Amino acid sequence: MRIAAPPGTGRAIHDRDGTIAGRGAYLCRGAGPDQPAAACLAEAMRRRAFARALRSAVTLDPKLVESVSP
Repeated sequence: MRIAAPPGTGRAIHDRDGTIAGRGAYLCRGAGPDQPAAACLAEAMRRRAFARALRSAVTLDPKLVESVSP
C-alpha cells in the first residue's frame, strides 16, 4: 500500500494507483484492499516514519487513520 505526499500539500494520502508524483512510503495491507494493517500504521506513526520517508513534514489523511481504528 503506497502512501504519498503530493507536492505542496503537506498531507500524506493513500496513492491507490501509484501515480502521484514524488516520494512514496509503503505499508503492509490490512484486511481490506484500501486499508493498512493497524500494527504497521501504528508502528510507522510511532517512529515518525512518514516524515522521514517522504522527506517533508506531513500530516496523515484522517480517512486513512479512521479506516484502521477499532
